[in-house]
Amino acid sequence: MRALSEAQRYRWELPIRRDLFELLASGLTTAVLLLAPPRGDHGWLDRWGRAARKLARRRTLVIVLAALLGPLIRLAILPIAPIPEPAIRDEFVHLLVADTLRHGRLANPPLPLPDFFETIYELQRPTYAAGYPIGTGAFLALGWILTGHPWFGVWISMVLCCGSVTWFQYRWNPPLAACAGGLLFSLFFGIGSYWMNGYWGGAVPAAGGALALGSLPVFLRTWRIRSAGLMAAGWTLIWFSRPFESLLFGILIVAAILVRLARNGRGSTKAVVPRRHQSLAALLLLGLVVTADAAGYCYHNLRVTGDPWLHPYQLTQRQYGVPQGFVWQKEVPLPEHLNAEQRRIYFWQRDLFREAWSPMNQLQNLKSLWAFYVGYPLTIPLLLGLLCWRSRKARVLIAILAASLVWSSLYWHMVPHYLAPVAAVLLALIMRGFVVLSHWRFQPDGRPVGACLAIGLWLAGALAGLHILHPFVLTGRPEPLAPRATVSVKLQATAGMHLVFIHYAAGDNRDITWVYNGAQLDGAKVIWANDLGRERNRELINYLPRRMVWAVATDEGVLKQYVQ
Repeated sequence: MRALSEAQRYRWELPIRRDLFELLASGLTTAVLLLAPPRGDHGWLDRWGRAARKLARRRTLVIVLAALLGPLIRLAILPIAPIPEPAIRDEFVHLLVADTLRHGRLANPPLPLPDFFETIYELQRPTYAAGYPIGTGAFLALGWILTGHPWFGVWISMVLCCGSVTWFQYRWNPPLAACAGGLLFSLFFGIGSYWMNGYWGGAVPAAGGALALGSLPVFLRTWRIRSAGLMAAGWTLIWFSRPFESLLFGILIVAAILVRLARNGRGSTKAVVPRRHQSLAALLLLGLVVTADAAGYCYHNLRVTGDPWLHPYQLTQRQYGVPQGFVWQKEVPLPEHLNAEQRRIYFWQRDLFREAWSPMNQLQNLKSLWAFYVGYPLTIPLLLGLLCWRSRKARVLIAILAASLVWSSLYWHMVPHYLAPVAAVLLALIMRGFVVLSHWRFQPDGRPVGACLAIGLWLAGALAGLHILHPFVLTGRPEPLAPRATVSVKLQATAGMHLVFIHYAAGDNRDITWVYNGAQLDGAKVIWANDLGRERNRELINYLPRRMVWAVATDEGVLKQYVQ
């Protein structure tokens, strides 16, 4: 995952890797637990099992516990792992969405002297707005309004995500596997993942996918309006955060409904046959929600681009040539009037687009997905879960996961949160593998090797979420900030209003862009602008008087007084 790995070069400047930590944790925990006594003398394991099954039967309690466990731990360690600062350009784009929404707008008036503020994935004309969907930004805006900081919107979305994924597990797995899966997800993703420690997104579409697919089996059996509402709510979350993936979910849901209707018509199903008005009401609710979502989508387009059928994402492609299209499309030609930084980003993405179908690129995509979602501790359970194809539920889960992988591979480049809508599906398969693993016994003395190994791997996966504490453990200090964040924190603590001119160096990290601002410049403590030369810079300095003027060369990352 090139995009994420390059960003981590700034975020992780310490000589330690998450995968090695997971491997070490796996080895230590499983080695200890495999020293279980022979059969007839493992009462501790029986007691643990009875307690776990008793807890698992309390579904509502487990869902609430899983929803809050990881996120509350993340809050508790804020003194040694502070609220993250944005570093990657996608994070700033979502933050612009959030800032725009919290000001009660879908788009902002064009900025004066827009050449100074040209950047990636943001529009300057016809409006000043982000090029991304509004789903993730809406949660950021909610946290921003409620607490004064957008990261708490990330926290809220992760609580929803952990609870939804756990609820999904109860719909597709036995209670004990569902309980263990929900708690594992909360600890694995709710503490140390970039879904919790950044503004890039992931939790919102993951929650949507869990709600949509978790509701589907019950809806097909009973046609309850409640299940239809949950399914529609889940699809809405995906639609406004990952529109392309929402189309696949829509296809799958419609296909499942048509198949069920056909079977009901032939009388070949054991499902509860609802009254006609109940099924019609449920289908009508789905139709109304989808229509409202489409209308909201078009209205957002209209406010930002002036065309209800033209999404801001598409307009950024036309104006800036990025991001590139899908792999079957022709590469976006180089637009005119790009500045040097925009041209550099364009050529970087164009080169990646040309390599999209190469075996090495596909292998790198799969490797990045494995590293984020699975890692060493969960690899064996995942493989065992994929072998459970004799189960009809397992076959459905495998088919959904395979379809999502193929669907997402149509992007020229894949980042883990592209697959977020099926995170709950992947976890369900992993937990099925844990069930298979837990039944292994060593012959002839019957040692419960499988159960001990399952417990060890589960603990290793859960503990892996604490990799966010590596900087504090190794150095006694929080994680070092990215260069832009370092400068931003310094200026926020300095009295007065500031204007910072950014000069990009040729060999900079291509995922780190400095020129990003909020929804409105008036009153902003720090304004970031492109360095267009002394003559042009004077225009902006005169337009923004009474500001301290600074300059930063991105290859140095050092704040200096601007010399006119």
